[in-house]
Amino acid sequence: MVVRIGLEPVGTDEVVAVANGAAVELSAEVLDLLARSRGVVEDAIERGDAVYGLSRRLGAARDEPIDPAEQAAFQRRVLANHQGGIGEPLSERQVRATAFTRLVGFARGGSGVRPELAAAYVSLLNDGVYPVVPSRGSVGAADLTHLAAIAAVVTGGGSVFVDGVIVAGSRKPIELAPHEGLAVLSANSYSVGAGALLLEALEQTADAADRSVALSLEASGLHSPSGALSPFDRAIQEAHPLPGQARSASAIRRLVEGGFLAEPGRVASVQDRLSVRTAPQLNGALHDVAVALRASIDVELASRSDNPLVDVDSGRMISGGNFQVVSLALALETARGALAHVASASERRTAVLSALLAPFRATGAARLPGLSWYSASAAVAELKHLANSVTLASTSLSGDVEDHASLAPLALQLAERSVRLTQEVLAIEALHAADLIGLGPTAALGTRAFVDGLIDDAPDTDAAVRAAIVRLTA
Repeated sequence: MVVRIGLEPVGTDEVVAVANGAAVELSAEVLDLLARSRGVVEDAIERGDAVYGLSRRLGAARDEPIDPAEQAAFQRRVLANHQGGIGEPLSERQVRATAFTRLVGFARGGSGVRPELAAAYVSLLNDGVYPVVPSRGSVGAADLTHLAAIAAVVTGGGSVFVDGVIVAGSRKPIELAPHEGLAVLSANSYSVGAGALLLEALEQTADAADRSVALSLEASGLHSPSGALSPFDRAIQEAHPLPGQARSASAIRRLVEGGFLAEPGRVASVQDRLSVRTAPQLNGALHDVAVALRASIDVELASRSDNPLVDVDSGRMISGGNFQVVSLALALETARGALAHVASASERRTAVLSALLAPFRATGAARLPGLSWYSASAAVAELKHLANSVTLASTSLSGDVEDHASLAPLALQLAERSVRLTQEVLAIEALHAADLIGLGPTAALGTRAFVDGLIDDAPDTDAAVRAAIVRLTA
């Protein structure tokens, strides 16, 4: 598969495709735009314009001129000075998503890089090169340390993974032209690119939540007078017209369709507990948050976030602040809150299922350890902590010039952790439900396809949870 970058918008699906290994190419129209964008930079150099990062230094030294004879050395120093990241390296998928997103930014015409530098990013991706990119260091006023690590490899330095071993980068050296040292860094490509991968996982988690609810409905309904389907009725959803809620309720109805819960004359309690009967509202909120996050990421992918912005239409280089992606950072914060709500309700449903399993544990018939519920409870406690805001915690940097930052990278990383924990909680609920269904009376099941094999011969609980996550998020 080849993802072609043209003048039309690039979406999250293309980012995911490249992260998964798709090749990349630039259209002739983009190459022409890159040349025209670079022409704006060359014109500014010829006029002697005072431009941040072009003829003037960076950060607190923003008004100090750069000696034209020092330009090549200045570009190298900019790149070296921003390679301050630390921590565990990003995954290969995250690095590919980040590099591709920066390339998409070049292609929008706001960066002023030469076509040959953009082509070097294409080559990096198509050759399957995996730069070592430390996960921490950027504060969200552009993802500077992440992009510096990738740019170092693109220009012939840095470090890369080869068969799991870190070695020195050995790409063909590229001498950065004036302004390019800043241009390769001036974007939120990590937060946007890796954010697209998070979005994919977030959407899968929302679907998994609906599946876990359906399993719990049938499992509890086999062993108690619960599992009322009225909360999932279309009339309820139409009375509260939220798209995510309607989607969740519809998915749960489909999953239990044809099962015993809908049999005429079945006796059930008039109302289940809130964690069950408000599941469409809870899971639906997560579906809606995912839709909003997708919209936020798509805006960033279509934007020119460079500073200074190279504006081809007016022929100017303009200082601005489009790198301040507070909207994206807040969307990531909202996602963590929604995940915590979904997981909290899941853990409460697990508590009910665990109580129904207690007699079977006493006889040794249950297959799932009782303390797996405790693991879900511990995860929920952490999720509630992770739901707290982090984007307001920025400090003042670079001589008090950079006195605010979005902290989008941190918001993203905590959201990634929240997704993983929520998936574990949902898997534990599903495993409890599957254990109960296997121990219950024979009945028609709408969820049979999910139940079969959910508890198999996994060597331990952790392996069972991992396998259940794969099934639920498929």
